[in-house]
Amino acid sequence: MNGKLTRSLTLAAGMMCLVAQPAQAATDSREEIELLKQQVQQLMQQNQQLHQRLSEMEKNTAVQTIAGKESVTEDVALHEDEKSSGLAINEFVSLSGSIEGDFKTGEDFTGNHSSEFVLDTVELIMEARMTDWATGKIVIDYDGTSDSEDLFLDEAHITLGKTETFPFFLTGGKIYAPFGDFSTNMIQDPLTQALGEINPKGIIAGYEKNGVIANVLTYNGMREGGDPAEEENDSINGFGASLAYSYEQDECGFNAGIGWVSNLADAGTITDYLEEKGIFAVADQAPGLSLNLGARYNAFALLTEYVTALDHFTLDELPYGVSEAEPSAWNSELAYTATIMDKETVFAVGYQKSWEASALELPEHRYLVAASIGLFEGTTLAFEYYYDKDYSISDGGTDNNGNGFTTRLGYEF
Repeated sequence: MNGKLTRSLTLAAGMMCLVAQPAQAATDSREEIELLKQQVQQLMQQNQQLHQRLSEMEKNTAVQTIAGKESVTEDVALHEDEKSSGLAINEFVSLSGSIEGDFKTGEDFTGNHSSEFVLDTVELIMEARMTDWATGKIVIDYDGTSDSEDLFLDEAHITLGKTETFPFFLTGGKIYAPFGDFSTNMIQDPLTQALGEINPKGIIAGYEKNGVIANVLTYNGMREGGDPAEEENDSINGFGASLAYSYEQDECGFNAGIGWVSNLADAGTITDYLEEKGIFAVADQAPGLSLNLGARYNAFALLTEYVTALDHFTLDELPYGVSEAEPSAWNSELAYTATIMDKETVFAVGYQKSWEASALELPEHRYLVAASIGLFEGTTLAFEYYYDKDYSISDGGTDNNGNGFTTRLGYEF
């Protein structure tokens, strides 16, 4: 009985376990489904948030692109406005210049030998033309041959006029007087330039048409009379006039000119000599005259020039031996241009002479030969040999000879 009851109870318990297991499994499946739904909803929310963020980023990128394009457009418009208003400096200002380096060797009238490298010239030229009727020019120079190695203002002037349309013009400022031509194929400046170059502050009124150039000028010059030791010398005492004509064709050309100034003492060489002696005013003005003539035919070119004082200086001012000097100078050159190895080459010979200019340390005779080769665009290599003969001792010289050789490398831009 007890055995049967035990088997019955065991069988009933087994059946209850079999009934209870499916119910528990169903409960666990529902919980997992609910958890999965929650996870899917979370993923959908995150996806929506990510989509919103991507949309905002695309909008910001588009705005920045439009802003950048607007900025570029504004920059271009500003640049165009600057150009139209004249703020683009390269549109009305041109810059040019030259650099010249020399190697020099030679012997002077005292027998002293020398050799040196010299930065002979550095020149910077600025020209401004904002309208067709007004031009400004500034030239700044460095002269390595002088005692002072400072930069100095060589020219600074304004020109009013448009000679292509209207032949008259007016130039005012620091100028070079239109007195003398001073053209040369040599490295050294000609004796005519050493004697007659005038670089004052003044005004030039001119006419230019069909190869004719006529000028009248007035400028600050050396005083006449009064205390010669008085350094104040800023009055308008200089006057001058010049007339030149030039004619050019393919195979030939011709030019001629004449100039007059009221006082040759205003030339730089004479002014420096007088001021070194403490003389800042001349007793009487010594007018100056310049004549130049040139011609070109095919490869040959000839130039001549003569500069002279038309009156003498006093013995205290400019002596010539025991006499009063009336200085003058002459230059003549013959040049031949050829093409050698595709390089333009110029050969030249020259003769120069001065009269009554021993006090200014100019040689009485000078003979020159020179050659220049255009190596590249703007680059020139030149050679020059000169032979000088000084004035006699009785005329204030040494009666000796001197010579020199110069090699120059020049660059123009």
